[in-house]
Amino acid sequence: MHKKTIVVPLDGSEYSERILPVVHKYLSPTENRLILLRVCKDGHGMVGIPQPSVSSELNMPVYGSPRDAVYARHPIYASQIQESQRAEVVTEMSEIVGGLKTLGYEVAVEVTFGDPAAEIVNFVTFTDVDLVAMTTHGRTGLSKLLFGNVAEALVRQADVPVLLLRPFRH
Repeated sequence: MHKKTIVVPLDGSEYSERILPVVHKYLSPTENRLILLRVCKDGHGMVGIPQPSVSSELNMPVYGSPRDAVYARHPIYASQIQESQRAEVVTEMSEIVGGLKTLGYEVAVEVTFGDPAAEIVNFVTFTDVDLVAMTTHGRTGLSKLLFGNVAEALVRQADVPVLLLRPFRH
């Protein structure tokens, strides 16, 4: 039997994890597999860039700061930062994954980088997904205008059903 694929975006907060009991209540582990999706900030590498030399006698690069010189000798690339973040997320989610597997779910963790709304829509668009299940903060008015709304963008742009939960805060 072909299992349906449910994407559950989690931002690392307890608030976002409140969707998980709802998923378990309504979506059977025998019929559904879960992808836990985390969108991280896009990390930038740290590479020292030489400054133009003021003296023609110096035949070596000049850096803006000692830190730039260190990064020139030992650069940290964006891909390294992303792999490190990806490993941290997988480790951080291991308890959640273990709990869901105990309930009988097939679970995968995916990590992307960038704007959360755009990345979730992109993931759903280019992955065979049947449903997205997530919590929403339920912002309205000015806060929604200033901070945007991942759930609203998803509902407007995704071509799959979206299950939204606005849990009460305790």
